[in-house]
Amino acid sequence: MRAFAAVCFALLCICAHSQYGDYSGNVELRAKYKQAKQARDAGRTRQYEALKAELQDYPLYPYLIYHESLRRISSYSADEAQQIVDQLQDTVLSVEFQRRWLDSQAKAGRWTTYTENWTGSSDPKEQCRYIQALHRIGQKDKAMSMVANLWIVGESQPKECDPIFGTWISNGNVTTQVAWQRLQLAVEEDSRVLARYLMRFFRQPERASAQLLYDVHVKPTLVKTQRRFSNDDWGRTALLHGLREFAKDEGVEALNLWIDYREQFDFEPQVELAMDDHMSFWASREGQLIIEVNAKFKPSTIERIADTAIAQEQWKVAHDWLAAYPVEEQSSYKWRFWSAIVGKELGQEDAQAKLEELAQERTYYGFLAADELGLPIQLNRHEWEDPLGARRQHLNDARIARVFELYAIGDEASATKEWKWLIPQLDEDARTWMVWEIGNIGWTYDSIQAAFSADALDLIETRFPVLFIDTFRRNAHMTNVGVPVLLAITRQESAFNPKAVSTVGARGLMQLMLPTARRTANNMRVRRPTSDSLLDPEINIQLGSHHMLELLEEFDGNHALAYAAYNAGSHRVDDWIEEASGMDTRAWIETIPFYETRNYVKNVIAFVQVYGHVLDIPTPVLGKQERTIP
Repeated sequence: MRAFAAVCFALLCICAHSQYGDYSGNVELRAKYKQAKQARDAGRTRQYEALKAELQDYPLYPYLIYHESLRRISSYSADEAQQIVDQLQDTVLSVEFQRRWLDSQAKAGRWTTYTENWTGSSDPKEQCRYIQALHRIGQKDKAMSMVANLWIVGESQPKECDPIFGTWISNGNVTTQVAWQRLQLAVEEDSRVLARYLMRFFRQPERASAQLLYDVHVKPTLVKTQRRFSNDDWGRTALLHGLREFAKDEGVEALNLWIDYREQFDFEPQVELAMDDHMSFWASREGQLIIEVNAKFKPSTIERIADTAIAQEQWKVAHDWLAAYPVEEQSSYKWRFWSAIVGKELGQEDAQAKLEELAQERTYYGFLAADELGLPIQLNRHEWEDPLGARRQHLNDARIARVFELYAIGDEASATKEWKWLIPQLDEDARTWMVWEIGNIGWTYDSIQAAFSADALDLIETRFPVLFIDTFRRNAHMTNVGVPVLLAITRQESAFNPKAVSTVGARGLMQLMLPTARRTANNMRVRRPTSDSLLDPEINIQLGSHHMLELLEEFDGNHALAYAAYNAGSHRVDDWIEEASGMDTRAWIETIPFYETRNYVKNVIAFVQVYGHVLDIPTPVLGKQERTIP
């Protein structure tokens, strides 16, 4: 108890901190902090306590207390643990300590203490552990009442849930209706292993109906055979799911099938509306022009249909669908741009004014509007009137100072946790400055992420850094691919993190897949890269730049097509432009089937404009030869 009292006394000093002002005054304390950590880890208690006493005004003092407290965390009572949490409340450590203390109580089997102090979690593992704990201390009814929400989901839950699920199932809670409900969710999530597992809960005749739902999910073309589907709840459910899946590959045919089935089966009006909406979306994506406007469709469907009409230059149809878009969502940049373009084609007087207004915005559509009118783009960057004064002001906040001290000692992981936790608590000026300063001290990748989290979008230099510029310039000269283009791709791909590795294995600054990089290296007649060498900025930029050149040559210099191919592959782009020759490139971009690629192309086009402006290298939004699909 004496040790705990000492910890608590020390914690009371956390909020009593000096005026930090700048970083130079922390150099000596920073060294003592590192010495204190070394003394603590080596068991030199007397030295540690002496150093700790000198660090009470240092921003990282809470980290000493936190790690000290972890040494005997499982022995703390709930009241003792709460005192520590309360004293750490001005840091992210309070959340971490509470979680780790609860974990320690669970490991020690103190289930009553655990359940009484559980604060909730969105993690299924944690939820299942809590429910299991309730069951262990005798609150079985409460525990059983909570299981259904975890079990009736479309994906398999963690193995930690198996014990409490087993108890719940053995108590007879999985009725045919419950199993059917989860099976529907499983096929919606394409969880095939789970769907097959669920079949054990069905008996004939329901099993045959359940099997049909699974079969039509795996093979959607079964919807072409009407006799397979009974006109009851289960049969209609299977039919509707199959049609929705079939539409993803054969949108127009699926729509025609649905029109026939709608007359032959007994569907509720709201089901018919939802299916009309869904089928129209996929048919339109396949190029079917939907003329009759239905304002009850989802905004995404209305938008998709309008995109198709614009791509086909059916201006009146496009106008009517754009007019059906919900009024509260007509402020979007995309709606404003295309509404103005369609209005211009229809001779509407206010179209010019709409474009002029949009051209003032620093967005993809703002840049398109400026290009349409021949106006310069606007960056609307944030300007600091007194950056040194801002530094002094904001570093007086111990929470902000703590972030930068963590960076100063090289603890990027903890610094990132702190600013993610802190950003929602700061006012706009404080969080904007913190983001700017993270970039200013050289943590480029973190500052880009932080700017997005803090909605600090006017920090142009922070969000669009210029790194490895000499290497980019050399390779731009060798390939004739513009420096703004190479920087824009790198900004989109890795946010300038040279060690970035994607979930699919793309590596380095320009996120190259090894086979692609090796193919480009062969074409260049240079050494074939290894996985590790792709993390070298010089090698990555060289191969990435030449790969971009290959794509531009393949697609006749059309940058939009080359960007799409960089993200999704040339073979897909070939498919997407097969019947698009002569189409307005801006409209074609809206029809790219992959959401990720569609946004990727828009982002890179916009980023090229920003970098062109920052580097004073004028770069057209779309060159003359790029304005239509070849």
